[in-house]
Amino acid sequence: MNPGYPTEIIQEGLAKLVVPKLDESSGEPIQHLRSEAPVFYNPVMKTNRDTAVLMLRAYQQKISNPVSVCEPMTGSGVRGIRFLLEAYSIDNLVLGDLNPSALRLSRENARLNDLTDRINLRELDASLLLSLHSYPRGRFDYVDIDPYGSPTPFLDASIMATKNHGIIALTATDMAPLCGVNKRACLRKYGGWPLNNEFCHETALRLMTGSMVRCAAVYEYGATPLFSYYADHYVRAYYRIDKGARRADSKLSEMGYIKYCPICLHRETSMDNSEQACDCGETMQVGGPLWLGELSDPEYTSGMMADLENLLYLKDSKAEAILNLVHGEYGYPVGFYVIDSICKMVGVKSIGTDIAVDTIASAGFDVTRVHYNPRGLKTNASAAELVEVFQSFQ
Repeated sequence: MNPGYPTEIIQEGLAKLVVPKLDESSGEPIQHLRSEAPVFYNPVMKTNRDTAVLMLRAYQQKISNPVSVCEPMTGSGVRGIRFLLEAYSIDNLVLGDLNPSALRLSRENARLNDLTDRINLRELDASLLLSLHSYPRGRFDYVDIDPYGSPTPFLDASIMATKNHGIIALTATDMAPLCGVNKRACLRKYGGWPLNNEFCHETALRLMTGSMVRCAAVYEYGATPLFSYYADHYVRAYYRIDKGARRADSKLSEMGYIKYCPICLHRETSMDNSEQACDCGETMQVGGPLWLGELSDPEYTSGMMADLENLLYLKDSKAEAILNLVHGEYGYPVGFYVIDSICKMVGVKSIGTDIAVDTIASAGFDVTRVHYNPRGLKTNASAAELVEVFQSFQ
């Protein structure tokens, strides 16, 4: 194959891949080079694809049947090829892209991995491809939406193209709106007001999940987050959708608002968005509507962690580290604290993470590290109670 641009062969997971070779000597930023390449391949998103393999395997173990899978924006085909090589039985894999060069490269990568007869390639718009599979016998068990920017334009078509009890995976890379740098863009795209604070990446996940829950409810599906995380300037979540108006209503009941005080760091959840004064006298900031429920299911995260023993090439990977931390976050209140923010407010020097965690636990509170920030922690202690604990370091 001669695609007309420089290429190189790389290994990712169990897949051998031809990808565009970037001219790093040009002096251009690496992200710009990737976005300008004839076919998009981003090695930074390997963790994203690693977790996709783990989730698909966990789902397959629960349903014990061959599955149908669709990735309507496939690029070089790496994700789909890894699914075939690393997951369990897939009876139908559909990969789509509007870029003819991407499909040619995907076809070559399928050939390179002896998978030519097992991949269906479609040169179609993502939403159109999904819509063509929205009839009862044409839907997929697993749909993976990994666009450049927001996934929300593809939610309706994804839900209609996914079977009852199937999985929809979403990636959002537009962190500026989701983290409150461009608030009105967030309101337009995700239907909620963001918060620009120390736990904005968790808020970003909750805003994306809120969009998914509301959109699924339109079609009388309940959307349940099975595994969600933030990494490398994107948020990623996997949702099971279950048919039923009551299920949809139940999920909608877990929507609400976060109220946050930037002065004393107090935060609370609420079913209304009315402005209110914090006990310290500051007017609290309000974010939402967004998802207030759990962001992951421990049954799935524990299953994914156990499955790492069968995928030794993913042991000690970034995906494993994220999984372990996300699993520990289950059951804690919405939002997390950054140790340095508490130290600054109390007026003490920076405290080591281990020391901070041990001290909070010794004071009788539940506490765990978070995956969002190496200096972050979740606890059932309030901001005021944390201040009292940290005052012991004065």
